[in-house]
Amino acid sequence: MLPSKKDTQIRDFFSLYSGNTNGVYLPEIHKKWCCGSSEGWLVIVDECTEEIFLLNPFSRAKIQLPSLSTFSDPQDSSDPERPRNYHFIVKAILSSNPDTTSKYVVMAIVCNRQKLWNTLTTRWDPYEEIIYSNGLFYALSNQGPVVTVDINSDPISVTEIAPSVAEPILTDRFYLVESLGDLLLVSRILEWQEEDDRPLPAYKTVQFEAYRLDRMKIKSIGDQMLFLGDNCSISLSSRYFPECCRGDSIYFNDDYYEGYFNSPSGCHDMGVFNLADGSIKSFYKDPPIWVTPTIWVTPQPW
Repeated sequence: MLPSKKDTQIRDFFSLYSGNTNGVYLPEIHKKWCCGSSEGWLVIVDECTEEIFLLNPFSRAKIQLPSLSTFSDPQDSSDPERPRNYHFIVKAILSSNPDTTSKYVVMAIVCNRQKLWNTLTTRWDPYEEIIYSNGLFYALSNQGPVVTVDINSDPISVTEIAPSVAEPILTDRFYLVESLGDLLLVSRILEWQEEDDRPLPAYKTVQFEAYRLDRMKIKSIGDQMLFLGDNCSISLSSRYFPECCRGDSIYFNDDYYEGYFNSPSGCHDMGVFNLADGSIKSFYKDPPIWVTPTIWVTPQPW
């Protein structure tokens, strides 16, 4: 899903399969913030009303969630007067597809302290990534460890299952993704270019590295494709899309949201990384400079 254009209720969707861009009438998300995509649904925040809801962009079904005002710990500890806004939710995912079951859970990373929405406070705060797999939520701490979150236990249990598998770099982004039964940690490495006329330096992705949780570095993912960004990270087989996609690749969009509001270079860093030779190519011709995020949306049953 591409960012909204000014003063329109049409959202453009770019298809990797066809290479076409199609507009979809979605007034429900006009002038609102999309903070996640999971199981084919969008997680939307309305800053003005503090409303949070799920939206299926294809059926336009809508499910109301607890509003921002219901959070028990909404303030940044370093600035207790700071109001909550749409940036209060960093990322949100679903445990199951609401179209197929009523038993689903939405978990989010919230606030500048990036706690887990319930609200859970753990000794590994803050967090930067979450995923759901095999009945458990997995979260990646900024401090390095990967933890499981068991919402079925009483009280909810948070357990460290793996230490940091890579030395953190200031310009890295980290992602958790399940691929062929393995849980992978993927590191995204950025290159920065200082320019005098920019509030923030320009940036671009130059490399990805993938690890298993046992610290083993992965050189190839076979015919699999990883889709990384503000969405729930997913892995698909390229065999289903031989005309348009290639395996052993990582498709990524620009999720460096700090740049959207402080730099004209924000929301431009999209492409496909080839694990075999380390090359990066564009999948979207002549990407413009957007001021809101792009996000992957995967229609079910994929």
